[in-house]
Amino acid sequence: MVKKVVIAAAGQGTRMLHLTKEKSKHLIRVKKRPFLAYLLDNLFLAGYRDLILVTGFKEELVEEFLKTYNPPLKSLRKSQYKIKMVSQYEILGPKDKMYGTACPLKCVKDIVGKSQFLYLCGDNLYSVRDLKAINIKGKYSYVAGIYHKNPEKYGVLVEDNGLLKKVVEKPKEFIGNIVNAGLYKFTSDVFGKISKITKSPRGEYEITDAINLLAREKKMKIQKIQDFWLDFGNPADIIKVSYFLRSFKKFKKLFWQHRHFELMSYRARDVVKKSVEYLERGQVIVSPTDTVYGLLADAANDKAIEKIFAIKGRDKKKPIPIFVKDIEMAKKLAIIDEKQEHFLREVWPGKITVVLKRKERCGLSKILFGREETIGLRIPDYKLVNEIIKKIKKPLTSTSANIAGKGPLLKIQEILEQFEEHETKPDLILNAGNLPKSTPSLVINLTKKKPEILRP
Repeated sequence: MVKKVVIAAAGQGTRMLHLTKEKSKHLIRVKKRPFLAYLLDNLFLAGYRDLILVTGFKEELVEEFLKTYNPPLKSLRKSQYKIKMVSQYEILGPKDKMYGTACPLKCVKDIVGKSQFLYLCGDNLYSVRDLKAINIKGKYSYVAGIYHKNPEKYGVLVEDNGLLKKVVEKPKEFIGNIVNAGLYKFTSDVFGKISKITKSPRGEYEITDAINLLAREKKMKIQKIQDFWLDFGNPADIIKVSYFLRSFKKFKKLFWQHRHFELMSYRARDVVKKSVEYLERGQVIVSPTDTVYGLLADAANDKAIEKIFAIKGRDKKKPIPIFVKDIEMAKKLAIIDEKQEHFLREVWPGKITVVLKRKERCGLSKILFGREETIGLRIPDYKLVNEIIKKIKKPLTSTSANIAGKGPLLKIQEILEQFEEHETKPDLILNAGNLPKSTPSLVINLTKKKPEILRP
């Protein structure tokens, strides 16, 4: 078991404004206790017994706090644990000389030695479960990742066959939704990488630079956060953490509801524009349709289609049908003879999906079709979806939003409840309330001599 934990607590926390003039943000009180106390509590409850606090600004106040701090385990004697303080300012000098998220690790190399250890910031709070989950001894280092609806504001974790490929800071283009949550388990390999990194364009020594060096050597994996990650960075966070500590249920209702995806009214003025922006980034939307709530994604984007299958838990051998805006778009994707075209003009737009022979170079993601040489197409009879397709000028997926094996969803609350705890989530949900009673579309196979109803 990994027992050592390095906690970065040297910074002042200037975003806390006047609250950190005389003490660091880690000591700001929430419900009559310093924030740092709650972090230490969870570390002890998770089984860690050897804590190293790297301090700096007003570190004498941290030392005073530790004299009065007691772990939340009454049976734990003082001889069974230790909390050591290390002064970053004494070792590396003040902030204007050397600064950055990698600096605390520069200070503990000799103390940690060859041991494996956790590394986190003293202004972050994680659950006991997540702190336990990242305690993975072995040859790999780990970074905790969490799903975020606005990944462009964070460092995004790019995964490749179970390994971390790289961390991309504040990407301008969408590359994924799993962001760096600032919790790590390192092997001693990290110290060799820390010695190689130089100042970033921001003039800081960044831990992500060391992580990317480990990732290049395929020594880094991702451990996903299951519960929460609370950042204690500005005055508003004091209220959030207070509510969280008072009642997790109440906190979740006020601050975290739908935290993993954006919720937007389908009547919003810019709903089409916003939806297209998400789709063009390769993200997935839940939208009302003329049948049930469905999952929309760019049918030509492999990553988006992979995510559709992950959200639904769907067998990749089962093809996914496609929405098109008109017959002309359909003819670019499938072989349609004169008789079939006449039939399609009679039934579309409407609740009928038609299976046709797929064109070999239709331009769509091959993941959609499995081993099938056919394609299911439909023009929906729903204004919003049609406007989105016309705006993006691309075919979109038209699969129902329910998880595989479960019934189709018509109520918005069912949608929210389904995805609140689901590991892979959509990125945007268009809220149209409760849809009228309906079923998924009728499916007709037109690739045989006689039309065949596949789903009534």
